[in-house]
Amino acid sequence: MKKFLLVLLTMITGSMLLAQDCSDLFISEYVEGSGNNKALELYNPTDQTIDLSAYKLVRYSNGGFQGYDVGLEGTIEPKDVFVVVLDKRDPNGIDFEQPVDSALQEKADIFLCPVYSVNRMMYFNGNDAVTLEKVTGEIVDIFGIIGGGMLSDDNGWGDLNDTTITYNSGGNPTTYTIQNYIVGPLFWLSWTKDNTLIRKYEVTKGVTTNPDPYFEVFMQWDSVPKNTFDSLGFHKCDCGTLGIEENNFQASARIYPNPVTQSEFTIDADESMVSVEIIDLMGRIVDRKDFEAYTGTYRFALNEKLTGVFLVKISFNSGQIQTKRLIFN
Repeated sequence: MKKFLLVLLTMITGSMLLAQDCSDLFISEYVEGSGNNKALELYNPTDQTIDLSAYKLVRYSNGGFQGYDVGLEGTIEPKDVFVVVLDKRDPNGIDFEQPVDSALQEKADIFLCPVYSVNRMMYFNGNDAVTLEKVTGEIVDIFGIIGGGMLSDDNGWGDLNDTTITYNSGGNPTTYTIQNYIVGPLFWLSWTKDNTLIRKYEVTKGVTTNPDPYFEVFMQWDSVPKNTFDSLGFHKCDCGTLGIEENNFQASARIYPNPVTQSEFTIDADESMVSVEIIDLMGRIVDRKDFEAYTGTYRFALNEKLTGVFLVKISFNSGQIQTKRLIFN
């Protein structure tokens, strides 16, 4: 009887953990551009239309504990996104300052109030934590760390830790040791300042508790250059958006580096591949490699230099398919 109850409890617990995947909204893109080019993309991985009035966005300034929230409105259709942009369009408006880039304006599903005293949320920068929460206060997704030890002079989080950097400051050699992935004055090493970040394909749910012990931004996010907006308006992830055969995917393939800098990347696969396709955002195949059967490590050299966001579609000998997002710099 005890054994039966243990098995039953294990099955129930496993089902509960599995049900959390693809079961609620999460932040799929983060835009911290020049001037007032601030935007967030929310993704609905479920099979139901979701009412946004039940949610809010919250900014925790300098990674502190004080939250500044703004409510949302509208709906997100299943497997669709909703792009939130700071409203800097009216030159006669309060707190107008610098206008939002016209390319970013075209991506917006909603523009949020630009008055700082009303909507501090959309004035986030690299050292702020940002959350998606229910209006009841339940955290749905966290970007950064709430109360994560940031200072106002810090520039954000990067991909280095316990590393000492020597740099030129006003003609004087200066050293700074990066701790807790906080880049301090080294703004050029920050992923969360002056960059667009895209949630990795493998991420299927939000972060609901503070990262422990650090916010390792590179674990769930890919970085593209400042003021890159072409991937806003859609999101692909492993939540059944690319077909049943991918939803039941068993094999494993790893692609690196991501972003790609020299028009070459490496695929590590534990099952025989029969083809690899590079697909642009319009669905066109821009490059392809066919194999009779290839397992292991393969270096893919592109026929031409690409820039921007593309999908890499890997077809396996078993008939299964895996698709990953890849960024080319």
